[in-house]
Amino acid sequence: MDNAATPLTGKVLNERYLVGSRIASGGMAVVYEGTDTRLERRVALKVMHTGMASDPLFVESFVREARSAAALSHPNIVAVHDQGTDSCEIYLVMEFVTGSTLRDLLRARGRLSVNEALDVLEPVLDALSAAHAAGLAHRDVKPENILITSDGRIKVADFGLARAVSGATQATRGVVIGTVAYLAPEQVQGGTGNERSDVYSAGVLLFEMLTGKPPYDGDTPAIVAVRHVNEDVPAPSQLIPGSPAAMDALVAGATNRDPSVRYSDAQGFLAAVRATRQRLGLPAIAAIGGFIAEPTFHDTLIVSTDSPVTSSPSSATTPSPAAASSDPERFKTGVLSNPVPNEPEVRKKSRKGLVAFLLVIALAVAAGAGAWALGRTPQVVVPKVVGLTELQAKAALSKVAFTAEFADDSFSETVAAGKVISSDPVAGEQADEKSAVTLTVSKGPERYTIPNLAKRTVTDAEAAITGSNLTVGTTTQAYNSTVGKGLVVSTSPKAGSSVKRDTVVNLIVSKGPEILKVPNVTGQTSSAAQSAVSKAGFKSAVSLQYSEAVAKGVVISQTPSSGTAARDSTIKLVVSNGPPLVTVPNIVSKSLSQATSILSAAGFKISVRTNIPGGGNIVVQQSPGAGSSRPKGSTIVVDVF
Repeated sequence: MDNAATPLTGKVLNERYLVGSRIASGGMAVVYEGTDTRLERRVALKVMHTGMASDPLFVESFVREARSAAALSHPNIVAVHDQGTDSCEIYLVMEFVTGSTLRDLLRARGRLSVNEALDVLEPVLDALSAAHAAGLAHRDVKPENILITSDGRIKVADFGLARAVSGATQATRGVVIGTVAYLAPEQVQGGTGNERSDVYSAGVLLFEMLTGKPPYDGDTPAIVAVRHVNEDVPAPSQLIPGSPAAMDALVAGATNRDPSVRYSDAQGFLAAVRATRQRLGLPAIAAIGGFIAEPTFHDTLIVSTDSPVTSSPSSATTPSPAAASSDPERFKTGVLSNPVPNEPEVRKKSRKGLVAFLLVIALAVAAGAGAWALGRTPQVVVPKVVGLTELQAKAALSKVAFTAEFADDSFSETVAAGKVISSDPVAGEQADEKSAVTLTVSKGPERYTIPNLAKRTVTDAEAAITGSNLTVGTTTQAYNSTVGKGLVVSTSPKAGSSVKRDTVVNLIVSKGPEILKVPNVTGQTSSAAQSAVSKAGFKSAVSLQYSEAVAKGVVISQTPSSGTAARDSTIKLVVSNGPPLVTVPNIVSKSLSQATSILSAAGFKISVRTNIPGGGNIVVQQSPGAGSSRPKGSTIVVDVF
């Protein structure tokens, strides 16, 4: 830690945040211990360097990304409480974290065991999943941004800040160089980091935890960057013989140079990790307990504790990676006892001296026993609190002079959520007055939601099922005209259902559209044709067309006319609307020969009526009348005089 005073020390930002001593500094910012005077809590103040704060593009991007990061609320994400500016200072108010970084752990240990590496990776991916679900990518996943708190929890820091830096000015080039070992190929080639880039960086992180070093090295950052673009990340087993093939598969799935082939986001990677842990029979995730180291600051919010680890000078050696990974105490560091000096030769004592010595011991024991009896805390019977709410249980314990502590909530099929499942000590036992009784509160029945797996590959779907604490069941193939071949159509139980842990989820997978023979319905009536098309497994679309050759209501043509087509595809039918309509001309006052000629030219026939012996010659009436429309070939009746 760099507990130095600076010109900002003692200043109050925006009349709220009291700046304390400097914790550390990096290429982007200086971090101070601070106090939120309004909420009276300890915070960390990350104040950007003046050069960056004077760049309007950086400030705009910084504010936008800080707001997105502040919206994230997750136990594995360093919380961003506030962001602001005061004069020329632009700052973030962040959760104050004591502990160390993953970088510190790797420096001390060299490499981690498979289970230890997954214990770190799972909460990192859980944090990234929450960010990805909120539409925010980290873009700078690296050991320096993975914090290990003093009580062994994993937290991810600096969400979105890499984008604020890289999107503002070329002056920030040093930040990119500092993290080039974890950049995805598309980032090296100038693309914007996204969820798949985070997956790549997390895959490199897993490789480094398993092997003790990043996959690529080089004399310059540029050489390392080029290797990301042109080389595949090697399998961990190439460096560490005996490393499980499942770890090779996880690294390969996350670090493929083609982003489209990687896990689509952190949730997909997390599901694969959990499935792998289950297949390997590894124990459930555990806290990374007790590791405290003096970290190197890398623009991350990390504050090391001031408590030294005492050791004998002759014992201060660094364990080898192999020794570290086999240590049953995992990541804990302890206090090394001073060497026991060589005991002097024991002098012979007289029998009288031995008796006197034993007498002194006996008197001391008796005195101690008496003191214990006189000072013993009164015992109280623990009341029954199972089935009570938290408040009711605390009140019941307080009534008989106990305090309540709460263990992690647990699922229960019999006790409703929010009510006590068990107590330690149990009801009826005696315990010291004013001692704590540990209560476990029900989270209700353990239920998990069937994920929506429609249009996902079988591999992705099975990983998602396993990652949701469910069991993969059978896979049934079925024709489907809307879902691509090989993709999931639906699940049983259906997506969104709430089910018990390990419920079997069956998959319906598309075989693609069913191909059927197209019937020939030309010459059939429209209704008969549509019925035949439907029975054959197709839809129909009808259009009308005038025809002098085909009777009205009869199919003239179809598309396609023959062959095969996918089920539920559309057959286009062209149906006759009969002859075209023609406007009847006006032939009144015309001579019969003129009327006949005019009607014939228009496509009509003529029928003559007359009451005059020998016939008339002038048309005095026509039916239908002039201006009306009639099918071509219709007969026009005329009266002549």
